[in-house]
Amino acid sequence: MIPTMIEAHLKEHHRGYELHTHPFAMSAQDLAATEHVSGHRVAKAVVVRLDGRYALAVVSAAEKVRLGVLEEATGAAAELVPEHELAEHFRPCDPGAEPPLGLFGVPIFVDATLAHAPRLLMPAGTYMDSVLLDTAEWMRCEQVQAVANLGAPVH
Repeated sequence: MIPTMIEAHLKEHHRGYELHTHPFAMSAQDLAATEHVSGHRVAKAVVVRLDGRYALAVVSAAEKVRLGVLEEATGAAAELVPEHELAEHFRPCDPGAEPPLGLFGVPIFVDATLAHAPRLLMPAGTYMDSVLLDTAEWMRCEQVQAVANLGAPVH
């Protein structure tokens, strides 16, 4: 079941969002498969550290984050945050199922190509819940910053 704080945030900030319940999907690519959509339509939030502070870098499920591009865009040193460090800051989310929402108090960056999709599917805090949001509204409400070439295809 979607965490109460996430559902409350969605109700307050996003008109017309759709909550989906689906079979267990631990990764963004698994979410795409269970929802029968392209991985290019699923937003994968990757927790990074920028000069020691958490941020979310959002790319499609079919991509990985280019840390060098994020460093260039922000002027800050970037590194991936190990999953075991996420539990405390993103409680009560399942590790890796953190939705890229402002309620966590961290800056959010999205690949500019993904930002052009009309709607995005993203985890909603658990491995069995997701949310479909209007992309432009999500970017405005969550103060998301687009970054060109943030995502790179996974080989």
